[in-house]
Amino acid sequence: MTHHTENTSHPEQYDALTTLPNRALFNEALNKAISYAKRHDKVLALLLINLDQFENINADQSPTVGDMILKTIAERFKKVLRTEDTLARLDGDEFVILLHDIVKPKFASVVAEKILRACAEPIQECSVTASIGISVYPQDGSSLEDLLGYANDALYRAKNAGGNVYQFHTEELHLEANEYIQLGTALRNAIQNNELVLYYQPKLHIKKGNLIGVEALIRWVHPEFGMIQPAKFLLLAEETGLIIQLGEWVLREACKTNKYWQNEGYEHIVVAVNLSEKQFQHPDLVKTINGILKETNLNPQYLELEINESSVMSDIETAAKKLDAIKTTGVQITIDHFGTGYTSISYLKRFPLSTIKIDQSFIIGVPNNPNDSAITNAFIALAHHLGMEAVAEGVETAEQVEYLTEQNCDIIQGYFISYPLPAKKIEQQLKKLMDRTMI
Repeated sequence: MTHHTENTSHPEQYDALTTLPNRALFNEALNKAISYAKRHDKVLALLLINLDQFENINADQSPTVGDMILKTIAERFKKVLRTEDTLARLDGDEFVILLHDIVKPKFASVVAEKILRACAEPIQECSVTASIGISVYPQDGSSLEDLLGYANDALYRAKNAGGNVYQFHTEELHLEANEYIQLGTALRNAIQNNELVLYYQPKLHIKKGNLIGVEALIRWVHPEFGMIQPAKFLLLAEETGLIIQLGEWVLREACKTNKYWQNEGYEHIVVAVNLSEKQFQHPDLVKTINGILKETNLNPQYLELEINESSVMSDIETAAKKLDAIKTTGVQITIDHFGTGYTSISYLKRFPLSTIKIDQSFIIGVPNNPNDSAITNAFIALAHHLGMEAVAEGVETAEQVEYLTEQNCDIIQGYFISYPLPAKKIEQQLKKLMDRTMI
């Protein structure tokens, strides 16, 4: 059941004013959702919504104005929900939302924030706010009665807090959700407030023994919490949609920095930038790449885009077309974390790749683990057979370097070579390289 339309064949199951499902139909939908969630190990969230001091609007204005507000609010709520979610009017100024398959309980807070914002917009000069109580299946309960009861308890606490807020039944979830929302807001501000910085991890060409490139890695320097590692905020960026804006910033900053190094007269090296799956799928990706290359005046041969293996395998035909389009910009393309997904080797020859980057989960086992060693050898041979270079990431020991050298691996990257460094430190390495060349 969706929340969009009234089923005219059963008008008794719908609210006459808003045409939303009523309590009886909602209870039926909730019981079905719980049964499905039990069988398929899914997470549900229940948002019980009550308009704050709505009785005053009816008293000060008129019931007609009150009805108009309820209809307007219902339409606004619909717009912030997915088609698979369920919105119902239970009674008077009380609504309820059932969020299906939300993956993580804290995601309910994102919808709650949208609901509060939807209410806050004035309706014919009337100011409306809402309080929301949230319960989660299976954490809070496994029955209709439990979930509605706990959501009602949470709603009561939200009301007592002054309204215009949401409250989870479980305090732990409430704190987690608050942190999630606050971190998302802080990340948006970080982009605008120049709190983001790039570190660069060197790549060493084994035969030449030289620094031939770097991988750009984002860091967040929070004014209060200090350095925040990407594992903490990149998933958040994916979940909140900020990854596109974040990725574009990284691409521009990396190109700008590399061009600066070149203008300073240093050895020309390649800067590698990771593309997220959402970036790769974005229709304006090629336009963005071309725009940034033009803006920074960086020759495209000095930009490498690292694309996760899983990003290209969900739809081979579409991925091949997108990779071909990216290749027209003149940049280099690398398959990152190679070997961790399910790439069919036969498809590799269809992709315009310059490099295969062997995942560190295999490198960590060489040379002592025979299986990891055999797989690594095969990947190096495969890359060379297809006219590509092989990069080993996660290199941490001298034994690994020696082994990879023996296997004719082209490029190595990892803590044994260098930790990720600020741009100034890379510049110092480039200066040393230039000084040695001039001697």
